This record gives sequence, C-alpha cells and structure tokens, in this order.
Amino acid sequence: MPYYLKICFFAGLWMVSFFLVSTSASAQDREPVLAKTAGTTIQLSGTAYLDYSYLLASPIPDTEGENGFGYRRLYLTSDFALSGSFSGRARFEANDGSTTAQGRPAPFVKDLYLRWRRGNHDFYFGISSPPSFTVAEGVWGYRSLEKTIMDRTKILSSRDFGVTARGKLREDGSLRYGVMLANNSGVGGEDDKYKRVYGQLELYPSEALTFTLGGDFADYNDERDHVLNVNAFAGFENASFRAGIEGYLSQISLMDDTADASDEQFGISFFAAVPLNSTWEAVGRFDQVERDFAGVSTSESFFLAGVAYAPHEQVRFIPNLLVLSDSVEEDPLITGRVTLHIDF
Repeated sequence: MPYYLKICFFAGLWMVSFFLVSTSASAQDREPVLAKTAGTTIQLSGTAYLDYSYLLASPIPDTEGENGFGYRRLYLTSDFALSGSFSGRARFEANDGSTTAQGRPAPFVKDLYLRWRRGNHDFYFGISSPPSFTVAEGVWGYRSLEKTIMDRTKILSSRDFGVTARGKLREDGSLRYGVMLANNSGVGGEDDKYKRVYGQLELYPSEALTFTLGGDFADYNDERDHVLNVNAFAGFENASFRAGIEGYLSQISLMDDTADASDEQFGISFFAAVPLNSTWEAVGRFDQVERDFAGVSTSESFFLAGVAYAPHEQVRFIPNLLVLSDSVEEDPLITGRVTLHIDF
C-alpha cells in the first residue's frame, strides 16, 4: 500500500479514537504531594510520554508497517526546599531504550542539583540543564513530541554536570543571563581534564516576545581539537498564538598534522502552535539541517504536525505525524503516532 494511503488510514484511526476519548473524558483536580522532614519541604511529581507508533514509510522497505506501543520518557521528580535561599531537584528518568543487558528498564539520574538564591541571582551545583535549552524548550511546549533542534541533532546534551549561574541583569527581569562550567559528559561523571563553557543572554522586551543569543565552547582529547557553537532564538507567545524560530551554527576543529580542518553544521527550526478552543491545539514544526563533514555536504529536513486534545490540564492526547528526509537516503522516514502526555 502506498504510504500516502497509509497516512489517510492512520488519520482515520486518529479521528475515531479521539472522538471516543473526547466524549468520555472528564477533568479532575490534582493536589501536589507534599512532605516535610526536619524543615525540608518536598514535592513529588512525574511526567510520562507514551506512544502508539506506526512506520508508514522507510528507506529500509522491510521495516515498513512496523508498529507498537512504547514509552519514550518517564520522569519521577522530587523538588525540595530547605529554606527561601536553598532548594533543589532530584529526578530519575527511564525510557524504553534505556535497558539493562537483561532487557529491563534502567532508570538513571536526569537532574540532581542544589540551587542557592542570592538576590537576583541563582547558583546551581550538580546535574542541570545548560542555559542553551531552557528558554526555547519552554516556548516550544511540546517536548512530549520532540526535542528542540540542538538536542535532536545532538549538538549539545540536554544535561551537564557542573556549576551554573543565572539571574537578572535588569531589576525588571527584561534582561537575563545564564553561564555554566561543566564536565561536558552529560549525566555521567568526568572522564578527562577538559570542560565545556556555556553562556547565554535573554531579552524580554514585552510579555509576548523573547530573544536569546548564546554559545558554548569545549576542548577534546580525541580527533576533535575543539568545538564552538553559537545559537539564537526568537519567540512570540500570547493567548491565541505561539511561535518561534531557533538556529545554530556548529564548528568542530579537527586535529590535522598537515592543514587546518573542520566539520561544520547549520540548523534552523520553525514552529507554531494555535489553540483551536479550550481543549484542542494544533502544532507544527519544520527543521532544516545542513552538514559539511570531511568535505561531504548533506542535508536533512524534519517535519512534524499534530493536534493536541487536553481533556484535563495534565493530560494530552496528541495524534502526530513525523517526516524525516535525508539527502543520503532516497526515501523519507514517515512515522504516525498517537502520543499520550501525562503530568502527575
């Protein structure tokens, strides 16, 4: 069956399933789980992303039609407050790809930090998100469907282990900053003497507009001499529309005895989300990535479209379609999904 007929068939299944869900769902209020131990306030929460996915088309014909249920993320989070100045987070993550040799889920530490608030400045010690991700991901709002572009293309890890400072450069909060010095080893421990430095400026000229400009630098002890990334983001957000554009340029300087050499990568992402009514929202996104590695140029296009139904403020059913096209492959990779996003 041609993949466009499969798409129509899958869309029909979405419509039927969502009609059934929308006529039977009811809203319930959630109370946070709080505990106090020796002056410490603890709030427990969680997030889960579950999918039914169907491979509509693939560069590997034998894989077409593969389908199944899975969970891409499960977060279990403990946020704690020791006082007005000291707070922090401990979060575990598991997914259907993080398994032991026996095939069992293998949770790992996603966040583990202490935050020290000093006036208009916050200092983080431990495993936390670099400043390069937080603003764009917040405006995007659909981490349940896909990572933001720098995370998706693995330009940077979404977590690092180190020391971070964030705060206001203007008293009204319209200009902010974020800097981080970290291991450059993700959530793992340090394995060499080199570090990564991150920096970002954030401008909020109004409640609706957001601009960021940032970069990071890292040394390596392998075939890479160093890596320099620069990134920028512009976002607009109000009650009736949300949109953003994010871009990055990455240059990897390589160790070469005869001449200077480098690999380069450029990426840009456009997204928008439009509320249709109090419970439905349409979302779309397009990423374009250009790479020049070892003198070979390739390109990648990524498209995502979906519609989210929220029968409860902490539950979203999201039928969505993902199309990944690479200049190296003759045919695109097309996946249809129904995603369930739960906050609890």
